Amino acid sequence: MPTTTDSTEQFSLDGPISPGVAMAIAVGLLVIFTWSLLRERKILGQRQAILFWLLRATALGVALWMLLAPTKMLVEVTTTRKSVAILADVSGSMRTIDPAGSADDTRWALMKTDSPASMTRAADSAIAAAMIAERRIEAASTALTQHQRESLIVEATTAAREALQRVRSHASVLADGLNTLRSNAATTDAATLARRVAKDLESAEFSAFDALCESLEKGRAPADRGWRESLPDLQIRIAGVRRRLHELSRAAELIEADHLQKTQPQALTQLQRAPRLERVAGLLDQLDTSVLRTVAEKADVRVSTFDQSARVLSLGGPDPQNASRMSRGLQGFLTPVSENSDAPPVAGETNLSAVLEQLDRDRRDQPLAAAILLTDASHNSTGGTNPRVAAAALHGLPVYVVPIGNTKYVRDVLIQSVFTPTVAMRNDNIVIEAVIQAHDCDGDQCVVQLLQEDEVLDTRTIPLESGYSTHRVRFDRKLNEVGQQRFSIQTVPLARELSDLNNRSDFEVNVTRNEIKLLLADEMPRWEFRYLAQLFRRDPKIDLDEMLFHPRLIATGRRQESKAFPTTVDAWDQYDVVLLGDLTSEHLPIAAQTSLIEYLRDRGGTAIVIAGKEAMPQAFAQQPLAGVLPVTRIDEAASQADESGYSFFVTDAGRNHNALRIADTEEATQNAWNFVNQFAPLNEVSPWRLPRPSATTLISAVPKGTLDEAQAAATSSFLCWQPVGRGRVIYLSGPETFRLRFLRGDLLHYRFWGQLLRWTLASDLAAGSELIRIRTDKSQYVGREPVQIVVRLADGTGNPVETSTEMKAIARRGEEEHSVVLVPDEQIPGQYAGQFRSLPPGEYEIEPVGDAIRQAMQGSQETAPTSSFSVRPALPMELLDTRSDRGLGQQIADITGGQLVPPTAVEEVLRLTNLKPDVTQKFDTRPLWVEWKYLWIIFGCLQVEWIARKIKGLS
Repeated sequence: MPTTTDSTEQFSLDGPISPGVAMAIAVGLLVIFTWSLLRERKILGQRQAILFWLLRATALGVALWMLLAPTKMLVEVTTTRKSVAILADVSGSMRTIDPAGSADDTRWALMKTDSPASMTRAADSAIAAAMIAERRIEAASTALTQHQRESLIVEATTAAREALQRVRSHASVLADGLNTLRSNAATTDAATLARRVAKDLESAEFSAFDALCESLEKGRAPADRGWRESLPDLQIRIAGVRRRLHELSRAAELIEADHLQKTQPQALTQLQRAPRLERVAGLLDQLDTSVLRTVAEKADVRVSTFDQSARVLSLGGPDPQNASRMSRGLQGFLTPVSENSDAPPVAGETNLSAVLEQLDRDRRDQPLAAAILLTDASHNSTGGTNPRVAAAALHGLPVYVVPIGNTKYVRDVLIQSVFTPTVAMRNDNIVIEAVIQAHDCDGDQCVVQLLQEDEVLDTRTIPLESGYSTHRVRFDRKLNEVGQQRFSIQTVPLARELSDLNNRSDFEVNVTRNEIKLLLADEMPRWEFRYLAQLFRRDPKIDLDEMLFHPRLIATGRRQESKAFPTTVDAWDQYDVVLLGDLTSEHLPIAAQTSLIEYLRDRGGTAIVIAGKEAMPQAFAQQPLAGVLPVTRIDEAASQADESGYSFFVTDAGRNHNALRIADTEEATQNAWNFVNQFAPLNEVSPWRLPRPSATTLISAVPKGTLDEAQAAATSSFLCWQPVGRGRVIYLSGPETFRLRFLRGDLLHYRFWGQLLRWTLASDLAAGSELIRIRTDKSQYVGREPVQIVVRLADGTGNPVETSTEMKAIARRGEEEHSVVLVPDEQIPGQYAGQFRSLPPGEYEIEPVGDAIRQAMQGSQETAPTSSFSVRPALPMELLDTRSDRGLGQQIADITGGQLVPPTAVEEVLRLTNLKPDVTQKFDTRPLWVEWKYLWIIFGCLQVEWIARKIKGLS
């Protein structure tokens, strides 16, 4: 049992007088009583005198009993064994095999040797002991400053003295080892430094500290009156010794690494070819035979594994076998996992915060003397508590982190990113740019392939000329077919790569038809209208109708006959995109607005509204059109304050948006927008630019000179959009895009409007017929991404069909089926949506089923429509970035009062850990004199004598 309780009963006298004084008082008063009664014996009589003497003696005895204050005390002494927590990281990265010579190979090899004369082990152990001594002296100084109880000061100084004795012992081993080596420049310098360390440890400051500790342990006042002020100075001296020990450790490691390479090359090679987790198992076996058995006699050894959370393997008491179970338990994590295997799975992440929080909970149940983390410290869990915050809650619990692994990337080639337009028109030539990173691949060649449906379309070969390199690879592709085109970029795996999971990146391009039916309308031929008309007229992919009302009425194409805007949904549905300029409400009446909104909502159309000075959108403030705009008017004060002019600010949402990709590559697009912002600032911006909560802002109009651009961007939109049912409204708060024509010819103006129109056309590509259409929000998903399903029902005339009968979507992968209920969309008539969660990886075909589907297909020769999508396994960061984060490990150790220790110093840390059990005493006192009966006895005795005297007439 970790906790034992002993109870003892004690009797004590806690009164204001001692028993000796009470006895003296009793004897004196009894003498006086006897003398006075002897004088009255003749008057009282013999019997009466004896009675009075007994009464007085009784009253005196009771009074002295009360003055002595007798107390009965029940003392409960509770002794709680401490525990030591050893936690081994078993996440996926712990299966990594680090490059030879990059992960403290010498120390891990020396850890397995039984030789106590290892110079590196001695130096590392001395460093760990010196750090413990330094921390304990700091604790003693803090206790003195805060006037804490003397026992804490004695405990801290005693622990520091013990640690310093261990430093002297290890320094002696180190000096002896260096003296036996063949002399050369390196060993001579190291031996000189070792002698200096030994001399420092025997200096007057350390001798005085030993004398101080002896005085404090004996409870005597130290002879040196300035001993309190000397502790910080001693702490500085120890820090200096520790720095020199670090130099000796590096020198000893070089010497012994060369020795191991000559004497035990096979053992060293075997260690270097083993994964990190095997090193952990070896360390645990070594600790089990050296120190854990001793530790288990004094404290419990709690051994656990962790990845995303901690799992206890054993809780060892005096039985040493419990401590070794952890080493055996780790073997399961080294076994390759098959489908029918019961071996533990490879974890997807490491959560150090969860481990530290678990330690905080564990120490509430049982005191923890120390925690040792064997880990690469690669915290890659998303969300949750920051490990540094979790470590700060472990005040008083030192955490010793044993870092494992290489701090640099392991040999690997990965596709960092792929940049390509995800929307294009049929027969467009697109540029696909991939960024390839290579680590530790100097001298190799990387083959990069462009694939479509696993067929290789093009290949590039990249020479890798340095240990770390980044390359941009460009592919050009002409798109001939309408629909979702799936492509992949992959690199051919190199020998000894860390992982091939990051060698492929899939993407898709939504290829639309190459004809756009566009209506362009404005009140007057503004510069924006003129340049857009010229741009669209000469583009063979655009079927353009124009409307202009001043200085004379112009209507072309489908508008030539009516010379007015459509007033029915079917008439609006002749266009893919409607572009409205600074129109008045007289020329765009309410009937046209209402039917336009219905066309957007039910037919999935797109309206682009460009604000102006005269009417748009102020003239429509109380009309239906204003209700679907993605902006409202800003206040007058803000409008007047912004008269100095505006600059472009591409928001986070717009930075990688298809509509703003005005160059071939990602870097070129960013440079182009920076160029636009510098040489084409915004001059005319409408006060109608405050985005609604439902709007997405792609470009903001930020007042010039604004310091916080991100904050200003949230309240001043230049280009934004919002969905309206199946369609959308795009809004520009000023007629300013024509200025793009003044930069690099008309290239930027052409690309901006071309990309914007391509994006609008790609909004509704769905499989199926005019009656039933089905689509997913993407064609490829990664990991546990939710799969959004949308089904639309329409009748023969294109009108939406609403039904209350239950519909489902069935996703099939071979013989496996998954289903989800489709729920009506309240905002879009005839549309039904559902969501699959956590689908296993694979290729899926999806089909809508239900009575409504059967009714819609009656009389039709077509079969029920289907769509397809794929789910790919997520690439775990645990396996993509296997670097050991020693910086984070050091921070956790510093925050908790622990250390970042090599494997050769773990034994020393355990030997110097305070394993004395926590002892608490509980006192339950019950006074035996605090009772009314004692007062009644005193008053009764005196009253009896007084009554007797009155009866006999005596004084």
